Amino acid sequence: MNNLDYHKQAFNSVGWFIPPYVQLGFLGNVAKQINDNNVCGNTLAPYLAPIYSPDNLAAMVSERYHAVPFINEYHEIIAESVEAHFLGLNHIAVSGLMPVIEGAGRKIADSRSVTVTSIKSVFQNLAIDCKDDVTTNNIGAVGEIVSMMDAFIEFTDNNLYISSNNYTLNDNTNRHGILHGAFSDSDYGEPLNFYKSIGAIDFLCFVSALRAPISCFAPSTTDESQALAAYYRLCIQLGQKKPAAANKSNHSDAVNCAGV
Repeated sequence: MNNLDYHKQAFNSVGWFIPPYVQLGFLGNVAKQINDNNVCGNTLAPYLAPIYSPDNLAAMVSERYHAVPFINEYHEIIAESVEAHFLGLNHIAVSGLMPVIEGAGRKIADSRSVTVTSIKSVFQNLAIDCKDDVTTNNIGAVGEIVSMMDAFIEFTDNNLYISSNNYTLNDNTNRHGILHGAFSDSDYGEPLNFYKSIGAIDFLCFVSALRAPISCFAPSTTDESQALAAYYRLCIQLGQKKPAAANKSNHSDAVNCAGV
């Protein structure tokens, strides 16, 4: 049974997980770069940017999020957060997605009769239930899906839902620090925060689709998604032309893999 444990170990080491809807060749290259010490948590963002490009996210917004059970209840919030990201408003984009991750996760867990005792248990127990499901019923590429579930458990345990005081990476993609206000302007609000957050939404889409007549592959582009992608590219241009008074302060110091 083939698995993605090589990818899991690499991605978890930089505070990430194995994302769905991405070609394995691309993921394998990123994992190798991480293991060769060419990429770390501080330099990960440029490698994730192609995954969450205007074209790819436009296809998800126009063709997928509204069609997936439980995720579809938050479609407008997700769409607004994606738009905010392309406008350069990543504080708003991320804080908009954090409640969706939690709310959709709880609803998917409830739909599968998964026991929940805490927010961490939502994702731990949901992933365990999905592993049992795909293994017992031989759903999809079983070994690969099991590795994906294990990687997401580690991400939620050690990053997304760890105590904000114990978060060790510079990006601070942490639910408690963001939603409780422990993190301020200078602590987060970068593209990497958005990539990890929208990646979690995509992961929940994948989980929900395991029991729905929906493809586990990325949606194809359509005329509607291409028009939306063109709008997102305009948003990027508009965000770059904001008046100085509207720009956030330049708080992102350059960092290397040593964190200095």
